[in-house]
Amino acid sequence: MTIRSARSAKNALVALVAAVMLVTVAAGCGGGGGGGGEAAATATLTPTVQDGVQVFDVVGQADLTFSARELVASPGRIRVDFSVAKGSAPHNFVISQLPGASTDILSTGESQTITFTATEPGEYPVICTLHPAMTATLVVR
Repeated sequence: MTIRSARSAKNALVALVAAVMLVTVAAGCGGGGGGGGEAAATATLTPTVQDGVQVFDVVGQADLTFSARELVASPGRIRVDFSVAKGSAPHNFVISQLPGASTDILSTGESQTITFTATEPGEYPVICTLHPAMTATLVVR
């Protein structure tokens, strides 16, 4: 191997390593936001009250989150108006500890309303059964 070909090989290797590092750094700066028009999940959602029923509007989002991480209610009747964001995978809304507190599996753009009663204070896990990491909590105080 001549000195010139050794330098060329070394330069090619340095260029390859630099290109790989550049691609890795650029991929890490990608931000995860898909720009799908969804609002970021809020930390806590409090209900509006209609005819004595606490009402929450919850959206299953494309980034596999609910639109709120925590729903805070008082003991009593609760209504959840659940919808699935456009462009999202199918989702459902399930609180297995409370009878009547689950929706069907809904596709993008669909919605369903459920009404149930939570009489005991406590924290009730909310899950999308299709995406087990997609969780929230109903807090009854």
